[in-house]
Order: sequence, then structure tokens, then C-alpha cells
Amino acid sequence: MSDAPSTIMVERPQPGLLDRAATTASWVLGGALFLTVGWFAMEPDDPLGPVSAYARQGGLMMLIQAAALSGVAAGLATLIAGRRVADIGTFAASLGLAAVSLRGATAEYLLLRGADLSETYEHSLAWRFAIEAVGWLLVVLVAVGVSALVMRWCFGSMETRDPNRTDASSTVVRMLAGFDVPRISARCFGVSGERQTASTDGVHHTLITTGVGLAAMAVLSAGLRWRSIQDGQVCFVVAAAVFIGTYAACRMVPVRSALWSILAVGLIALVGYLWAALRPEVTGLPPNIPSSHFLRILPIQFIGVGTAAALIAFWYVFVPDSEADSEPGDGGRAPERKGGV
Repeated sequence: MSDAPSTIMVERPQPGLLDRAATTASWVLGGALFLTVGWFAMEPDDPLGPVSAYARQGGLMMLIQAAALSGVAAGLATLIAGRRVADIGTFAASLGLAAVSLRGATAEYLLLRGADLSETYEHSLAWRFAIEAVGWLLVVLVAVGVSALVMRWCFGSMETRDPNRTDASSTVVRMLAGFDVPRISARCFGVSGERQTASTDGVHHTLITTGVGLAAMAVLSAGLRWRSIQDGQVCFVVAAAVFIGTYAACRMVPVRSALWSILAVGLIALVGYLWAALRPEVTGLPPNIPSSHFLRILPIQFIGVGTAAALIAFWYVFVPDSEADSEPGDGGRAPERKGGV
């Protein structure tokens, strides 16, 4: 008989009608907040312009206000459905960012506006997009932090729970992205190191998600070179690429939370925009068609849609094990599904 410790799989309970209603309400709330209050903070100066920090006066203040609204949306969504779905607050905030971006124009507006200004305008626009993407990633990380704070204050942390519990609420707490930040989560929320993803695993997971995601974007964007920019195409490419990247990374280097996939979304955007800033421009293209497919994507869409896709992929792949039977220091590796891949 083998002495190896066994891992007890936690069966995912089927959500009831009340659970589904609470989850849906949290999503609707996130979208409604950004489409109403958020629109006043992020509305472009030109009614026909896109939602971008460079399309209105006071772009920095716009990001600060968006971060505050992101925190409010994440906190309320966590209160409504945080015990059932991990990072529902972050998902609601990212969904709101994606929704409000659809009220404005596409990146085509910015391309046309600067087409006659300089022959290197696309390169300067790419640098600006890279900086703005970092700002939107910080907005999402505010949602991650607020979600963790609300869970800690209202529902307790994993350290205060019975380690033998395997109910949905206990599982959600262990999966929360805000509880998986190295050192910071230990200081702010009292989460012990063995209950977090090992830093090396987290970095490897982020790099794999980034590499696979970039490759998927290149493949999915191959047929768009001569097509006009449309929101549906842009959002599909980002969502599909991030989902594929997160799925692959979760299979190769499993982690305890979606934090590392969310960080990969920012890294994919940053690498993509920097590549667009450094690569030579393609001559002979219409002014509304960029040389790099990354410039088709507004930073708010990249981060908002990408974060939502990363969370969906993580929810789909991750299967929690019983905390009571997991080995400390195991690097936060998630178990395989039954009948596993």
C-alpha cells in the first residue's frame, strides 16, 4: 500500500436559482455602474471619440476616477456573490470596463486623427497605448484588492476557517486572487505562505500565458490586415487569445488563483504595444488600418476583456482540492480533473 498522501477532490456544487440570480446581478451591477456613472468620468471630449485617456482632457484623473468606480463595483459584487464565485468583484469591474469601451469609437478614430501629423504617428500612439495599458491594469488591480478586503472583512480569511471544511465558501476564499500576492497578502490579510502559489510557479504561469496568448493573437489576427476595425472582432481576438493562454498555462503550471493570469493580460498588452512601437511601419495601407494588429485594440478593451477572459478560463480549468489534505509548500499546484487531462 502506498504511503503517498491522497488528495480529496472537492465536488463543485451546482448553483441554485438564488446563487445564479446573485451572480447575474453582480455582473449587471458592474456593467450598469460603468455605463452610467462611469460614462461621465470616461466620456471622450469628442462625442465620436473612443474611451481612452488620450481622447479627453485630464486623462490621469479619468484613470483615478475609473479606479475608484472599479473598487466600488468590485466591493458591491463581492458582497452580493463573493461567497459563491471567486473574484466575482474583479470580473464585474472588468466587465464594466469592457462595456463602457463599446459606447465610444474604435482605435480607428485615433489613427485617422494623427494620420497627417507625422509619418511615425503609429509608433508614438503605440507608446501611449503601452503607458495607458499599465494604467488600466492598475484599475483592475484595485478591484482585486478591494475584493480581497471585502471578503476578509465580511466573510473572514482562510486562516480563520476550519481547515476540514470543503464547502463552496471555503473554496472561494482559497481561490481569491487578492489572497495570493506574495508577502503583501501575508501582511495585509494574514495568509500564510504555504497557502499561496509559489512565486516561481506564478512567474512561470504568467510567462506561459503571455507567450501562448501572443502567439494566439498573431494567428487570430492574421486575416484582419485589410479589414476595418470593429469592436466585435477586437474583443473576440483578445478574449480568445487570453483564454487559450490561460488554459495552457493552468495545464502546464497550475496556480492557486487567477492573479497570475491577470498579470499576464497586462504583460501581453505591454509587449504587444511595445512591439508595435518598434517594428517598421507597413507602407501602402489606408490611414485607418494600422501596421500592427495590436493597435486595433484600445488599452481599456485589452485589459477589460482580457481580464474577464482570464477569469473565465481559470474558473473553467481549476479544480480545488481539500485544503486539509494538501501538502504545505506544494507550490500551489491545482489537482487534475477526475479522469484528468
